[in-house]
Amino acid sequence: MSTPQHQLSSLTDAVNRLLDAHAVLKERNHELQQRLEAAEDALTKARHENSELHNLSTPTPPSPALSAPELDALVEDIDACIALLKT
Repeated sequence: MSTPQHQLSSLTDAVNRLLDAHAVLKERNHELQQRLEAAEDALTKARHENSELHNLSTPTPPSPALSAPELDALVEDIDACIALLKT
């Protein structure tokens, strides 16, 4: 093999190895990008859930209304407490 042919063959082999390495790196980059996006989505979701739990301006759901007998019992308890305070 002559020197120019040998050099050309060596360069062609080197270029092919570089192209193969580039393809591998490109695929790895794609996989890492997907993992990053999934992690960012999970972080955003966790922050949103956390802010809902700790946001004091978010109104709490109203407690169920007392029935008439429960309300009467509560009034009687309050009256009894007031009477004890007066004595």
